[in-house]
Amino acid sequence: MTFRSILILGAFFAFLSLSGLVPAAKQARAQVPKVTAGEVVDRESLKGFVTWATAEFAAVRDVNEGARLLQDFRTEGSDWNVGNTYLILFTPDGHVFIHGEDPNLDGKYVAGVMDDDGTRVVEQMVTAGTTEAQLVEWCWDDPLDVNDPRCKDSFALRYHSLVAGTDLVVVGGYYQDLTHVGEPLPDIPLPEVTAADVVDRETLRQFVDGSIGWLSALVAQVGFQRANAWKALLREEGGPFKSGPIYLFIVTPEGYVIFHGADAWREGRTVIDNTDFQGRPFVRELISVAQSGGGFIEYFWDDPTVQGDEDSGTPKVSYTRALTSDVDVFQGIEFIVTAGFYRNFSTAEAENASRDWLARFGRSVASQAMEMIGNRVSLASGEDDHLVVGGRTPSLSSFLNPGTLAAVGSAGPSALLPMSAGRLLSGTSFQVSPGGAAAGAGYALWGGGEVMRFDNQVGGGFSQGDVRTGALGADYSFGSVITGLAVSYSQGSGDFELGRAGEDDVGEVSTTLTSAFPYARLAISERVFAWGVLGYGAGTLNIEGGGEQDPESDITMRMAGLGLKGEILQSSDPRALVLRVRSDVLYASMQSDAVEGRSELDADVSRIRLGLETAKAFELGPGTMLRPEVRAGMRYDGGEVETGFGLEVGGGVAFSAMDHGLIVSVHGRSLVAHEQSGYEEWGFGGGITINPGGQGRGLSLDLRPTWGSMSSGVARLWAQGAAGMTGDAFAGRRMNAEFGYGMDAPGGRGILMPYARLIVAPQAGPGYLAVGGTSSPFVPAPVQAISHDAIGYQLGGRLMLSDGLSANIEAGHSAWSPYVGPERNARVNLALTW
Repeated sequence: MTFRSILILGAFFAFLSLSGLVPAAKQARAQVPKVTAGEVVDRESLKGFVTWATAEFAAVRDVNEGARLLQDFRTEGSDWNVGNTYLILFTPDGHVFIHGEDPNLDGKYVAGVMDDDGTRVVEQMVTAGTTEAQLVEWCWDDPLDVNDPRCKDSFALRYHSLVAGTDLVVVGGYYQDLTHVGEPLPDIPLPEVTAADVVDRETLRQFVDGSIGWLSALVAQVGFQRANAWKALLREEGGPFKSGPIYLFIVTPEGYVIFHGADAWREGRTVIDNTDFQGRPFVRELISVAQSGGGFIEYFWDDPTVQGDEDSGTPKVSYTRALTSDVDVFQGIEFIVTAGFYRNFSTAEAENASRDWLARFGRSVASQAMEMIGNRVSLASGEDDHLVVGGRTPSLSSFLNPGTLAAVGSAGPSALLPMSAGRLLSGTSFQVSPGGAAAGAGYALWGGGEVMRFDNQVGGGFSQGDVRTGALGADYSFGSVITGLAVSYSQGSGDFELGRAGEDDVGEVSTTLTSAFPYARLAISERVFAWGVLGYGAGTLNIEGGGEQDPESDITMRMAGLGLKGEILQSSDPRALVLRVRSDVLYASMQSDAVEGRSELDADVSRIRLGLETAKAFELGPGTMLRPEVRAGMRYDGGEVETGFGLEVGGGVAFSAMDHGLIVSVHGRSLVAHEQSGYEEWGFGGGITINPGGQGRGLSLDLRPTWGSMSSGVARLWAQGAAGMTGDAFAGRRMNAEFGYGMDAPGGRGILMPYARLIVAPQAGPGYLAVGGTSSPFVPAPVQAISHDAIGYQLGGRLMLSDGLSANIEAGHSAWSPYVGPERNARVNLALTW
């Protein structure tokens, strides 16, 4: 994109008023005597000063040469500026091109300015010729100079600038107050992203591009000379183009400042050799990146809003573009347009913090997975497995035989039909059980959670962080082997210190990770078993601080671990003291994808652990025990962070009510010493396994995800007649989760189970929530095809009088119904199977 009016380079180059004169004129004026501002004492010397200055301006044929001259042009005490003797350059239509005393007046339209006598003095000045300086008298009382005469002399002389491509008028001896003069710019839509909106690289890019577009539109509408008035707007604090330390600045490829949005007095200076606080030649890099197509660079510079960074600087990110003018003035001249914002952390600091955090996070998640899965397979030994179908526990052999009649206590009229493979998948669920018997086989569902927190008391780097993981696993045991799969969701965040001045000297890295862990356990003997875990996870990483945020990057984790556990002291009495040795080793590799401003990152970590566990159970009642446990051991951490040996201690307690199939455990651990000085770590976690205690008694948790038809053809025929047998109206995905507790009914007549159920199911039409798979045998089955999802809950109670007779009452609420809004319902069912 060209700088269509090159940021109305007119203004940038107000200084270009100092541009080149035609060759013939240059030779004619080369012999003009030098008369400086300090030598002006009368009318003749003032005329000589204007004549000499015009000749000098006309001799300038290069933008950079003009910029060098501009630096002296506004410097008090130079050849060009002494007291009230300075120069103003006007365009022929009456715009200030360059004001020698006040750069904020550049671009103002002053053609209509009158003196105290009503004389339009500027109009007289801009009519000056090109051969001899023209005298213009004007009358204005300077309130700051009590001794100045009421009427004063000025001289004006015109020349043509080859660099600017236009005539300019040089005026000396005129210092009337022009701050109140001017006219508004046309109503051109401002950039969508203003300086105040800049918070990251993308908004910075949009701000620069939008500003260039606005300036181009301005020049196209009002022309170059009037467009010069943009300079004042670009410097207006709180305006669309300047917000604190965020502003535009423009340099030439040779490093001369053409426009500076924060300090007009810097215009005309050369900055090509400027370096940042770390010695980086950032100006040369800005120019190089701009000429290579544009982009970002980062360097350390003094942030005016931060106290104390004058010696070290604050990270600053700048976006830069090279633009070439295609307007008549400054045709073909290249300019470097740049803006930047300050941030808490540099790219290097962000990468270092991200890499360190990935290593800590990866080790934490892998450790938590090994801990939870290790605890799961440890609890599995010696306990009976239970396969649950529809709330009942048939034998495994009868269940797997498709020709067997499946007696399901909560089923409908089709309960006694032979099970097809589809029916087995869609109408069956398993409930939680603690594990497999040594000689049998069974399924288990378990859940757990872990929290790990670490602190680094040594200055610099990460000061603190935590990682939280929740997991749900399912496995199948046969003989001495258990195989399973666990899925987990982990969240973590940590603070890192920047060690610089300012209040916001802390950044934060945060991550999320969803992982899958296939695992297997093998009982080597009655006393020893081993387990192995593989893991893969994917998630995101964010880094932010001080209200700023880097782009989000995708992360992946790969891990592998092996564990071994053996009984040193063992007894057939469950209440006896036991002593075990437990060891595990893990390796984890983390990767973060490259994003804008941050490269691809890799971090590898490992851990080896060997410890002892001792536990003793206390019987609280029939089938109910409380088992406290104490752990201690050594570990070695390898990889990229916190490497070395450490001492870890911990403990926990497990409560088991085997008659009700409930096991709840909690534990905690702490790193009491580590080779890495100042590093501390601790964590806690727990798990739960539940078994419905047989025959429907005890605590029950039932999860039923299903796909396809939720009721057999006979059930649909029963509920709907022949219409229910056509089409696929009942196919869809459903999730039914029920939590209940079974107990003996009053008088010992059956089993009474109060329950709560959450349902996510397709919406079948007005007034009905499709809740197939519930305990109700006759589910309302509307003819209308299912087209929406709904969420609902039910509270109810079930009375099971015998294997074939049950009664059910429940009330519910669907939280969302797309047809008629929220629905409330109540129903009573009586089921008899034969």
